[in-house]
Amino acid sequence: MTSFIWLKRPLQSAGAVMLAASMACGGTQAGHGTVYDGDASARPSMECLPTFGDEGRRGLSEKMRFALTLADEAFDFPGPHPPPSGAALAELQQWSESDLRQWLEQKSQMVQAAREELDSASDEAHDQRVYAGAIVGLMYEDVARVLMDVPTPRELSDEPEIAEMYQDVVRSQAEPYLVHSRNAYRACRLNGEGREGLGPWSRFCGERGGALPAASEVDVTGAVQLESGESATSVEVIRE
Repeated sequence: MTSFIWLKRPLQSAGAVMLAASMACGGTQAGHGTVYDGDASARPSMECLPTFGDEGRRGLSEKMRFALTLADEAFDFPGPHPPPSGAALAELQQWSESDLRQWLEQKSQMVQAAREELDSASDEAHDQRVYAGAIVGLMYEDVARVLMDVPTPRELSDEPEIAEMYQDVVRSQAEPYLVHSRNAYRACRLNGEGREGLGPWSRFCGERGGALPAASEVDVTGAVQLESGESATSVEVIRE
C-alpha cells in the first residue's frame, strides 16, 4: 500500500503533482569539501557558480542583488532529516507525511520567491539574464536531486522488477523540476555564447544541463517540452 502527498508544480500556484510518499532526502546537505568557482560537478549551490568578476558584480542592479540574496537563502535552507537507513515502507510513508512534506512546502516557496525576482532582473540586462538562468537551473536541480535520491523500501530488496517500477515512479516526480532546470541551463548557455565575459557562464550551464538525466520529450530546438498549461520562466527565453 502506498500513500501520497500533494506538491505544487514549479510554475503553477494551483496545479499539483502527486509524489510517492516513501522518499528519502538527497545528498545536498551532506559535507562536500571544497567547491570552486564554475564547478559544474559540484552539488547545486551559489558557491559553484562562475565568478561575476569585480566589474560584473559592480554592474548588478538592486533587483538582481536582492534576487541573489533570496537565492542564497533558498540554497541554505536545510534539508529534511532522513529516515532510518534500510527503512521499511511504513517508516518511509510516515517520514514523507511529516518531514518531507514540510520541507518541500517551505523549499518550494523560497525557490519561487527567488525565481520571480530573477525573472524580473533578467529583463533589465543581458548579462543578468545569463546569470539568472544559471541560478534558476541550479535551484530546480537542487530540488530535483533531493527527490531523485530515493531509497527503495527494504520489502522490495528481493523484488528487482517491482523495485525498478517503484524507482521509475519516484523519478517521474522530479521531472517537472528537471524540465525547468534543463531549459534554464539551455537558455543560459545560448544567451551567453559569443558574449564578452560570459563564456564561463555559458560553458558552466552547458555542462550542468548535459549532466542532468535525459529528458523524455524534447522539441526540434532542443528545449524540453512543458506540460499543457505551463509557461516558461523569463530566464528560459533565448534573446538575440
